[in-house]
Amino acid sequence: MGQPFCFDDKVVIVTGGAAGIGSGLVRDILSQDARHVAYLDVAQREGEVLERELINVFGTLKVMFIKCDVSNETQLNAAFKKVLNKFYKLDIVINNAAILTAEDTLYKRMVDVNFTAVICSTMMALAAMGNDKGGSGGVIVNVSSMLALKPNMHLPVYSATKAAVLQFTNNIATNDLYSKSQVRMMTVCLGPTDTALLSKQFSEHFDNGCTHCIASRTAERQRVESAVKGIIDVIKKAENGSTWVIANNEPPVDITVSVKEGVRIVCNKC
Repeated sequence: MGQPFCFDDKVVIVTGGAAGIGSGLVRDILSQDARHVAYLDVAQREGEVLERELINVFGTLKVMFIKCDVSNETQLNAAFKKVLNKFYKLDIVINNAAILTAEDTLYKRMVDVNFTAVICSTMMALAAMGNDKGGSGGVIVNVSSMLALKPNMHLPVYSATKAAVLQFTNNIATNDLYSKSQVRMMTVCLGPTDTALLSKQFSEHFDNGCTHCIASRTAERQRVESAVKGIIDVIKKAENGSTWVIANNEPPVDITVSVKEGVRIVCNKC
């Protein structure tokens, strides 16, 4: 990667940034002297409250809340344009937005937010940042889950969307595309984390589903701060196309070789 990566003077977009891991990422990146962080969320009240707080700490030009339903391509495109029109560049996109629901009638909503929106945002980010598109390169991080690594009968749609995020990122993050775009793309698979996403309704199924996803790992619930620090570390050091597990309040673990070996074994049996 050459020189050590830093957030100084970077323009960043974080989806799902009004609360939880997203808001933690916004705070942390701003504290590392980013030029500007724009965060997207449908939660207008939470987003505006956080924006006022962060403006008081970092200044008006440093942060911007954009109310946006990431599953709405028109709204997402408008959010990207708003950032680009103001700062004329984009350096990092973190696709963090996700929902988890037990409502059978809302499964399409989960697919749209958790997966389809990640595809749209990734494509928009590549168009804005790619060297081959007139940009200066950059970083895309797509947030998946340890449930992408192991089937879960209790959360089948959520698990499937996160597996799709992992496979999509691994398939698009080719060395050929990277050589043209100079945009690094990575996947982070989060273990159970203390956020509003894990209500009592889902926490047991989520925790149990993550247990033994990776050898010697359990499903200890991690702090939001640990997840945030792990994602920041991945942005700073990870290679294009790599996959990382962030769980148990421990540093990120590179599982790229294991993921690719699993695919190779399956392909050899086909």
